[in-house]
Amino acid sequence: MTLLVLVSTMSFSIDKHFCGEHLVDVSIFGNAQPCAMEVALEAKYGSEHSKKSECCSNENIVIEGQDELKVQLDQLDTKTITFFKTFTFSYVDLFEEFESDFVTNDGYPPPLITIDYQVLYDQYLI
Repeated sequence: MTLLVLVSTMSFSIDKHFCGEHLVDVSIFGNAQPCAMEVALEAKYGSEHSKKSECCSNENIVIEGQDELKVQLDQLDTKTITFFKTFTFSYVDLFEEFESDFVTNDGYPPPLITIDYQVLYDQYLI
């Protein structure tokens, strides 16, 4: 959701350089590099001649971002908020690890036997 808001509010431009009918270079956020033919014409005749030449052309597309964002909190009701809270809680619990070797009486030793009644009454299991 954050990425969608970021992309929709950001303005950027796409610059394309064509040599004849062939696309030579595409650039986002900057100027496209000229082709070798345009560079050679600029070196030989100067920059004014290459601007008049019909061989190469540049196309610039500007994509304007959204300037106004409206957060609509009036459409959220208690049922929707409750659903989001429970969904988030249950989703977070999916990735929580549980201890498999959980011992309940770890800190409590067994009571000491003061009198051994089996020996006292001679009652043994055979």
